[in-house]
Amino acid sequence: YGCIRFPTNFAKLAGVQTEAEISDSNAIVNNLADGSISSKDAVDLLDLFVRSVYTSSAAVESSPYACDLGGVSTLVCKDKEDIPSLADPDGKPIRSVTLAGAFTDAYWATGGKSLSLSEVKDFYTAKDFAEMKELGLNAVQIQFPCSNFAGWGHKKSKEVKALEDMLELVEDAGLLAIIVIDGDSTKHIADAAQFGHKNDAVMAMVLPSMDEKYFKAARKHASHLPLMVPVNDGNLNLFEAYDKNVFPAIGIDHHFTVGDVASSTSVDDRNKLFYHEALSCVARAPLDYATCYGHAAAFVTFGFDLAIDDCIHQNDPSIFKDYGQCNRFDETLDSDWWQRHRKSLADRQVFTYEVGLGWSFTAWKLYGDTDEPTGILDSPAKLKTLRDVAAAGLMPDLQEKSPVPLACLDGPVNDYNLGDDTLAPSPGPPPDCGDGWWNYDWGACEYWIPPPPTIAPTESPTVGCHCPSPPSDFATTTMESGSAAFVHHNYDHHATTNNAIATATISGMAIGAILASVIFKFRNGRGYTELP
Repeated sequence: YGCIRFPTNFAKLAGVQTEAEISDSNAIVNNLADGSISSKDAVDLLDLFVRSVYTSSAAVESSPYACDLGGVSTLVCKDKEDIPSLADPDGKPIRSVTLAGAFTDAYWATGGKSLSLSEVKDFYTAKDFAEMKELGLNAVQIQFPCSNFAGWGHKKSKEVKALEDMLELVEDAGLLAIIVIDGDSTKHIADAAQFGHKNDAVMAMVLPSMDEKYFKAARKHASHLPLMVPVNDGNLNLFEAYDKNVFPAIGIDHHFTVGDVASSTSVDDRNKLFYHEALSCVARAPLDYATCYGHAAAFVTFGFDLAIDDCIHQNDPSIFKDYGQCNRFDETLDSDWWQRHRKSLADRQVFTYEVGLGWSFTAWKLYGDTDEPTGILDSPAKLKTLRDVAAAGLMPDLQEKSPVPLACLDGPVNDYNLGDDTLAPSPGPPPDCGDGWWNYDWGACEYWIPPPPTIAPTESPTVGCHCPSPPSDFATTTMESGSAAFVHHNYDHHATTNNAIATATISGMAIGAILASVIFKFRNGRGYTELP
């Protein structure tokens, strides 16, 4: 946006009274910096700028990112307040976690194997659901094969019974459940919807796709069950709310392309996290778009975690491509830089996704982690498990209604080149040297004219002194005119010493006077006082 020139009356159109020239978008920042406009003026100018860009963009009704400005701008529509919501009684959005590996495979979370129903029961216990509630969650997301509902109503499969047992624990903890249907049989989807409609713990069901046949099948026995339809930002403009209880379910992937995951140096790794921090706020645009043009708030059904690569699959050559992205994970373990920026990534995603219905974190924990979490994210998989991420202190306070309202106000801190390294500190102020100056090389004060020496204390008199007789060549001359006598000492070495001292003193004074004159003339008298 930095190259756009404004019309001459742009400030007036924004309602800003100023003599400053607002010629382009950079002028907003520059005039704010030098005090020519107030902060309110700057916001009014920026607001008009963003609205003008949006209004002048082609086909905004089919472009989910037409209103994006790094997550700062919001798309406004007349009936936005009337959009249906699934917020809890306290007005909080959906804050959920996916129970990875429970009824569908998630090998990265379950040690590379499928879990039996008894293992699932041991994996997710009442203690886990209580901890979720304490953390501030209000829902869980459960992926479930719809084929397990075959014949439901006549005879329940063991999988359905296991699901009912789990939902009982969910409800006891004060949580609700979102059932994600795995499968495309319309008959089984109809049975699944009927199951959800009759179970008080089920708050919504996610359909396999936006195909209308799945909606009709679900509505056959569940006319009011909230339904979610999978979409992405590429087909969001095709979403259609068949009724007021249908919502878009958006997947946001941090490692979809090579550019998302590839990195080959430590600086590249940090730059990649910086990149994902910035992009997380951009995701606000399609959520606003869904509300205004789809007339339904969107739910982020998958993609919320702190992983910025695909290192959870590095032991599976069938799907993993090595671009060097996993070679330096240990560098992140004790790094304050990674701690700060991972928290920034978490805060930005929470703020962005709660513009819509809410979110579901990728997983709760890893299978086999029975001990209390240490808060040390020592494997790539733990970046995708909410229990470990929260124990590391990276999640905001989810008990708050709006925990991080300013998370996207500023861009991420651009310090990925240095990382944990810091620039050399600036030297502190030197000591006071009075009329001199501090020599940093010597670590001492220097002076043009040295300060007077400290007078040594007078020694105590010597007691019992014996004075020897004067030598034979000792001569005296008595001054006739006075009572005092001047005694002349005739030692030759004394005379020589006195003459040398006198000569050196006179020469030193002459040289000092010359140097002082030259220096004063060279300095032109600035900051100095000429001494007599």
